[in-house]
Amino acid sequence: MKKYFYVQVAVLFLLLLSFGSAFAVIGLPTANFSGNAQTTATTETSTGSLILVSAVISNINYINGTSTTDNGATETAIGKSVIISGATRTGDSTFSDAVITISDGSFNYFSATLSNIVFVTDGLKWYLNPALDINNSGTLNLTNVVLNTDTGHPSQYIDELRSVIGTNATLGMKMILQMVSGDFKNDSTSNIFTGLIDGTPPTVNAPSGARSMGFWKTHDEERNSFIDAAVIKCGGVFTSTNDLNYYLSMQGKKTMLQKAKQQYAALCLNVASSLPESTVLTAGELQILQYLNPGYGTGSTVGNALNEIKNSILANANLENAKDLGDEINNRDEKNQ
Repeated sequence: MKKYFYVQVAVLFLLLLSFGSAFAVIGLPTANFSGNAQTTATTETSTGSLILVSAVISNINYINGTSTTDNGATETAIGKSVIISGATRTGDSTFSDAVITISDGSFNYFSATLSNIVFVTDGLKWYLNPALDINNSGTLNLTNVVLNTDTGHPSQYIDELRSVIGTNATLGMKMILQMVSGDFKNDSTSNIFTGLIDGTPPTVNAPSGARSMGFWKTHDEERNSFIDAAVIKCGGVFTSTNDLNYYLSMQGKKTMLQKAKQQYAALCLNVASSLPESTVLTAGELQILQYLNPGYGTGSTVGNALNEIKNSILANANLENAKDLGDEINNRDEKNQ
């Protein structure tokens, strides 16, 4: 049950070119970045802010479908800093217009004005511009785009971006943040769960909303928000919220039944919060599901996995596979970053 207030933190840039009243979508190169985001609270003596910390370009996907994580003769933007400056707090989850740059400290590969900095949350992540739509100019939040390269800073990424957008200086950006500490409305630190610039992310990497067992053990507020629904989802494996909490929080040496219940508790919390039961399993997840029940095939879902793990636990059978399947699904988002 996601409540959206408007946000972005996993980043994406899109392009719209206008032809009369119609828009033509042009393919763009994409740049992923990772790092942290930090917010500070407004006080009587200072204005709160939003900044990125140690955020760098980590992967570039070119128009022809190739990608790189390393610099070379035609690319030097990998490892360069992604910086947001001038974003001052205007509300609990809103900030003023700011400048975003990709820079090596003295040379800016890319700069633009970032507008409409409004974040929304589903209780697990904070999102910037979640409604970004390449066909909706109202969701494009990057203006005054400037692209630079010279012989000392070659970048196929910037060159391709320039060739596509031409004189159009409007793009869109999206981010997804995962809270590490603090309160986003005050002082906080978040991991950049998704940072993507210039283009639509591959659907295969779209975050499903899964969270690891470790996340649910340590995030009391989020766990308590969904634990009642998780008990309903568990199919009788846990008799109460206290029972689910007991198995989820177990430490030290555990039996295989206890390990399976621990991962199943986390899976129930994921399904109760933001992982649809209709989510199709990955190839690795399906393979483990078929160890539990070989009758499943392509198109099997998280709901199927939930049912088979429950059956294994209640029957006290195939517990290691049940544990492995829960663990694989609970960590699917981290594996797709």
